[in-house]
Amino acid sequence: MALSKKKTSEITEKSAVENKTAETGEKSAEISKNPAETAEKPDNRAIKKHRLISAAFTAAVIVGVILLNVAAAIITDRTGAEADLTSTQLYSLDEKTADYLENTLSSDISITVFSTEQEFAAKGTYFKQVCEILKKMEKKSPRVSLDFVDLTKNPTLASKYSGETLSAMNIVVENKSNGRHKILTQNDYFGLDNEMAAYYYYYYGYITGSSIEQAALSAMLYVSDDNPIKIAFLEGFNESESKTLKSFLSKNGYDVTAVNLREAAEIDADYDFAVIYAPLSDYDEASLKKLDRFLDNNGEYGKNLYYFASTSQPKTPNIDSFLSDWGLQVGFSVIGQSSADYRIIINGQQTAYAHLQQLVENNYTGEYDGYAMGADLRPVYALDRTQNTLEVLMKTYGSAFLFPLDAASDFDFSTAETGTFNDIIMSTKTASDGAASRVCAIGSDQLSGSYFFSYSNANNSDFFLDLFDSVSGRKKGITISPKAVSEISFEMSESTANVLVIVLCAVVPTAVIALGIVIWVRRRHR
Repeated sequence: MALSKKKTSEITEKSAVENKTAETGEKSAEISKNPAETAEKPDNRAIKKHRLISAAFTAAVIVGVILLNVAAAIITDRTGAEADLTSTQLYSLDEKTADYLENTLSSDISITVFSTEQEFAAKGTYFKQVCEILKKMEKKSPRVSLDFVDLTKNPTLASKYSGETLSAMNIVVENKSNGRHKILTQNDYFGLDNEMAAYYYYYYGYITGSSIEQAALSAMLYVSDDNPIKIAFLEGFNESESKTLKSFLSKNGYDVTAVNLREAAEIDADYDFAVIYAPLSDYDEASLKKLDRFLDNNGEYGKNLYYFASTSQPKTPNIDSFLSDWGLQVGFSVIGQSSADYRIIINGQQTAYAHLQQLVENNYTGEYDGYAMGADLRPVYALDRTQNTLEVLMKTYGSAFLFPLDAASDFDFSTAETGTFNDIIMSTKTASDGAASRVCAIGSDQLSGSYFFSYSNANNSDFFLDLFDSVSGRKKGITISPKAVSEISFEMSESTANVLVIVLCAVVPTAVIALGIVIWVRRRHR
């Protein structure tokens, strides 16, 4: 019985071995029958490695893009390196502003906007531009700091500037060392249509331009100067509108004040300049004596008077006599220009009485490329009856003529005086110690009017800034032209727009889809 069990066990083991051998043979046969299939089976380790490399590459690209964006954001935040696509570079600082902030500004300046940045910028594109320009100024100089403070939540600010009317629209520029400050209103940092200014708060469309760069820069100049030059605009004799010139000088750091000459006992000796702006009434003798005493300055001289004439004025014999004592005379006629080459087109029309002017090389103003513009100019003559030094600063081009302001309606133009005529002459009286007082006769108030001051091709604003700066001995100011807000746009031609539409809507999507198909097919057949 035991033997029988042993044999049965041996037989079972033998059968198992034979079955295993048969199975192995069959598998070998299958493999040998289809070796290509076996060769094409991928190695799992290779697949895993490939997937790992692909994932790592994808992760590296994503991380690289994120880091690139972070780096670009940091550079932009620190340097203001942003692309300004507006046609007037509305969000960019002028080179003169950047140079002043980086190389000239010597005082620590704080700029405070009496509103949060979000609330201020939310008022419209005009206000957003103000924020951007101020932030760029802060980035340009370590001496400039900018803060947005809600005035309603910080009542202590109002007490700091007690006696002054403040609002959420105000911007304060302050010298940190001495507390001297200047408060900017929307009238300072925006150009407004004068007729519609009353509706400004509700209709931002009546803003004609942005002057925030000039206003902030001028305020810095003003608060950084411990002894600003003072200018008195004399009133009391029905003077013409001088708002443009006053605003211009104020924005360039001058301390401008209106003084009623009839009421004032004297013109205060603290004033460096007095300006007579085209009075429509003649001066009385008492007022002229005040002018004499101001210019004499108790024999110390050092005072200046600028007189602007106008074709709207009647004859002014008393003023004429005063000017004559300084060797000056303003003719009672208007200068016309017979050559169309020098005439100016205003409001689509060309007139003989608006024309280009030559800027004469002199000791007061700089050298300019181009010309000045003027209209309704009266000729200024130098008289030979004075020992004063007389210097012509501006004159007409040739082919000019004179039309008498009191001419009859049948005036014969063939009899008109022709030639080149002076527009501006400076008369200087010098004392034995070298101190000097000056009277400057300017043939037209329109030379400093808003139209020609804002005209980018004319040198009028630069000329008058130099005329005040050089005489006062002050460092040359900086003139920044207002920027038109209406031109906020990225302009392109219709053909360019069509090309961009085709590229962005057809070419780019098609290329992306094609690339995706190629990558999918290649991976599918691996």
